[in-house]
Amino acid sequence: MTLPKVLVTSYYDPSATAASLQRLKAVASVQRINLGRRLTSEELTNSARAAAAILISDERIDDDLLRALPELRLVCCDGVGVDHVDLAAATEHGVVITNCPVVHESNAEFVMGMMIAGMRRFRRCDLGVRQGRWAQRQDYVGRDLRGSTLGLLGFGRVARQVARLAAAFGMKVLSHWPSGNEVTAREHGVIFVSLDELLSESDILSIHVPLKSSTRGLLGARELTVMKNGAYLINSSRGAVVDESALVAALRSGKLAGAAIDVFCEEPPPLDHPLLSMDNVIVSPHAGSDTAQTFAHVFDCAVDAMIAYFAGQLPQNIANREVLQRPKRPMQGIHG
Repeated sequence: MTLPKVLVTSYYDPSATAASLQRLKAVASVQRINLGRRLTSEELTNSARAAAAILISDERIDDDLLRALPELRLVCCDGVGVDHVDLAAATEHGVVITNCPVVHESNAEFVMGMMIAGMRRFRRCDLGVRQGRWAQRQDYVGRDLRGSTLGLLGFGRVARQVARLAAAFGMKVLSHWPSGNEVTAREHGVIFVSLDELLSESDILSIHVPLKSSTRGLLGARELTVMKNGAYLINSSRGAVVDESALVAALRSGKLAGAAIDVFCEEPPPLDHPLLSMDNVIVSPHAGSDTAQTFAHVFDCAVDAMIAYFAGQLPQNIANREVLQRPKRPMQGIHG
């Protein structure tokens, strides 16, 4: 029996994901390409010819690529976000898209770390010591998390885990999200409020929403103006949720005391990006869930989906469930 071909382009640490891929090799012929970056459309098309499934990071999956890969049946994304995938086109072509929503614990820890680093001015402290400014204590005075109000824009897995951790620090936690479950919120000690209340009352605002048409540019100049004077903003969601020009202006004017940014509209950002030169801004390379344990957990999730699919079973975490009612390509054993 000829095993189905699987292409892996995810650039997660190979040493942390090898064991997961070893399980996959029992049911598929696995090819891994790790360039340390996303593949271009041309590179992905050429590499994925005859592939039944691919495990990707943030490569763009669109109608043109799907037309060029008629053997493709399954695309597994190595994280939560699927904004780089044209879900409607995938559904039209009968291609199942899955994600791996198992990064919430490491991402929440990362958010708390950014929160502490910003409020306690870790970047300024570090630079001060390195530059011989040990005694300029007034430059390093920070603020306590205890007693501060944390605002969560969104209330998915990551935000709920952040709420749990924030409670241990003695923080008041607010959230705004139209589809949020108020019963679940109360269980986490979280109070649901309107968007403007969230913005105006939060000492720290942390963004936890997916990128889609309704959230692109969700925080613009108006919203940043509504925020509390001297507040901090943390974005580990998607860069395009925030108007970066408006954010730069709010930081320069002193409206915001600081920001911690893990995601940008353009990744990687150009080296002359204004956020990179501000000493009240902490930046990181979209690394919010990058731990060895989470890498392994994500690959286990993706491999489980592929093994289930190749066994004729329904994989978990399907992002375009409409495909189950409109199959355009053979999907033996798959049913709704």
